[in-house]
Amino acid sequence: MEHSSEQQADGVPLSASGRTASPVPAGAKVRRLAWSMVQNTLYRYSFHTWSGWRAFLLRCFGAKIGKQCTIRRTSRVYYPWLLEMGDLACLGDEAEVYNLGHVTIGRRATISQQAYLCAGTHDFTRMDMPLITRPIDIGADAWICARALVGPGVTIGEGAVVGAAAVAMKDVPPWKIAAGNRAVIVGERRLAGSHD
Repeated sequence: MEHSSEQQADGVPLSASGRTASPVPAGAKVRRLAWSMVQNTLYRYSFHTWSGWRAFLLRCFGAKIGKQCTIRRTSRVYYPWLLEMGDLACLGDEAEVYNLGHVTIGRRATISQQAYLCAGTHDFTRMDMPLITRPIDIGADAWICARALVGPGVTIGEGAVVGAAAVAMKDVPPWKIAAGNRAVIVGERRLAGSHD
């Protein structure tokens, strides 16, 4: 009896090596490898103030980067071609954009240091745990504070704040402040000088 290159174990597709088959196409793996080399050299070891250079590198790999964005050299982007940043947006030190799905960061939005945007998960109800990608949308003027996590499929509304170390697994409405694990609305953002 001949064996195909992919076998099944309890209904789970396996490669010839006996591992689950990768959902990532070969072309994307090659692009990812090339980007990884650029990110770990030309991007990471550029001068701290060279945001324009890092924006150029991201654009070379398909990112849509607006004008005058602040992009710190220790930030990390998994798939540049699935990233969009509006004008004057900020990607802080050690911020990580794990964008297996599309991630949009709106105009003047700030992703603070060590914040984590995760646009992918797995279906744990299945043995093969297939990859699920869902877009993340960070609205204009929103602020994702230090070490906060924004999960797959989440929309952070315009002007909203996700507090430090908060875990936002659900949408945050515009101009609201969310904090905690899981993040809940704890207040409303009011700009200095604004009147009701």
